[in-house]
Amino acid sequence: MDLASLLKFAHVCAALVWVGGGFVMVLGGVARARHASAEDQLAHIRTVAFLGTRLFMPASIATLASGVALIFAAGWGWQPFTVLGLAGIVFTAAYGALLLGPSCEKAAKTAEAWGAVSALPMLRRIYRLAAFDYAVQFAIIFLMVVKPGWQDMAILAGLGAVVVMAALAAFRPLPQISA
Repeated sequence: MDLASLLKFAHVCAALVWVGGGFVMVLGGVARARHASAEDQLAHIRTVAFLGTRLFMPASIATLASGVALIFAAGWGWQPFTVLGLAGIVFTAAYGALLLGPSCEKAAKTAEAWGAVSALPMLRRIYRLAAFDYAVQFAIIFLMVVKPGWQDMAILAGLGAVVVMAALAAFRPLPQISA
């Protein structure tokens, strides 16, 4: 086994833990949102926050490090899938560390101070923010699999449009629920 194959294996395994594990957590949270109590939903968010710094952030760093090493070991250079993939990984890692993680912690603190029900609007927002994060991550996976060139502008533009639509859906104002 050559170095490039070993790095590719490490890259895929790290991405699997990061993207797959996080995606299952988001699906679990969304599935519980309709039927679970506010306390159960908050417990799920606490688990996500706990795993964020202990599993997802290290996996994202391993994905980034093995990806950068792979660019050089495999001789791929700065093609769109490497440039945009690296940018996407840096973005989603920062997005998780600077927005999703603190949002989970804020929801937990709000629940401690005012009760779990008071944190439910924050939890709905967290799920929407996470959905955008996973749209970006799946766009990165698409780039890694398809490996479009700079001349494949229709593919790159289409992928960009999907990410923009996901951002518009995630960041739209939440409807106000009146009592």
